[in-house]
Amino acid sequence: MSQSLHQLVRQADELHKALANTAGSMEQLQYNLTGIQRCADQISSCLRKVGNNRTAALSARDTRKVMEELELAANELQELLSK
Repeated sequence: MSQSLHQLVRQADELHKALANTAGSMEQLQYNLTGIQRCADQISSCLRKVGNNRTAALSARDTRKVMEELELAANELQELLSK
């Protein structure tokens, strides 16, 4: 009976460690999802700015700025997806 209790304690410790690891993974996943959503919003915003030439054309300087934002958002998105 004593061995059964010791085995139960070991299993409880293993379960505790596994749950702690899972909680850490879930926190990282939530962080990544938030970052992915932020990047998607930024990319969408940039595409609307550049693609909306019917209302007002962007200057070359503004276009470069928007394209830089788009590139940064795409790079961040790639980093988040690779984790």
